[in-house]
Amino acid sequence: MTSQHKELVEELNRHRAEASKLRNTLNELDNEKESWFRKKEEISSRIRAGIQKIKENKAKRDALTKEVKELKMKRDSFNKEIKPRSEELETLKRERTEASKKLDVRESPSRLKQQMEKLEFKIETENVSFEKEKELMKKIKELKKEYDRLSVLRESSKNVRKVLDVVRKTRKDANEVHNSIQDKAKQSQILHEEILKISPEIDKLKGEGEATFKKFSELKAKFNEANSQLKEKLNAMDGIKRKLDTIYAEKREKRKREQDSFLKSKEDAVNEKIRKGEKLTTEDLLVFQKFGKG
Repeated sequence: MTSQHKELVEELNRHRAEASKLRNTLNELDNEKESWFRKKEEISSRIRAGIQKIKENKAKRDALTKEVKELKMKRDSFNKEIKPRSEELETLKRERTEASKKLDVRESPSRLKQQMEKLEFKIETENVSFEKEKELMKKIKELKKEYDRLSVLRESSKNVRKVLDVVRKTRKDANEVHNSIQDKAKQSQILHEEILKISPEIDKLKGEGEATFKKFSELKAKFNEANSQLKEKLNAMDGIKRKLDTIYAEKREKRKREQDSFLKSKEDAVNEKIRKGEKLTTEDLLVFQKFGKG
């Protein structure tokens, strides 16, 4: 082995060892790089989910805010209606009180009606004597006379009940709307607080995402550098292999020329023996056969 050949083989082995080391480094860098990339993708996914959640919450909150605004207008309309109705009710109550005083009412019309119905029921269901029935009928007649006398008061009470029912219903409607306003306002506040909670979480994730991407980029740069070094090593190895192939080819050619020259000399020696008529040895016969002359 020549000095040049030895140096090339040593250089090739050195490059092979360095290339193997670079491959191991590349595998480690690739695994670490992909691990940071997955972390970055996971963070990006969480950021997208957070942003989507904020969008959904804002849409729901805005819809609730709009509903609250509309309900407040409706509640104000009810409250606006209650005020004049309440004033009307107070007026009717005063009129009923004045009518009651003027008529010198001892029993309310409703109480009189109950008494009449009770006496009529007694006559219809109980076995009363003729005299007792006459007495009860007289009492009913007196009660009816008093009941009719209080017709103005009855009408006044009827008007009071009518307006009172309207006031109660309107107040009930207003309260229901008010409760709905409070419920929707509470829902809107919960959504708003959730938005306020998610926003800083997204900002924090963005910071983590930037740091993660920076780490990924650093590892990618190291990976690319190591990959470039490996390519250089492989190219250098290819160059050395080509040089060694040339040396091996030259050696084979030289060996072939030497063999051919040696065999030619042997052939010439055998031919000389034949020319002189000398006895051929076994080796001479083999040489003679090799060249197709046996």
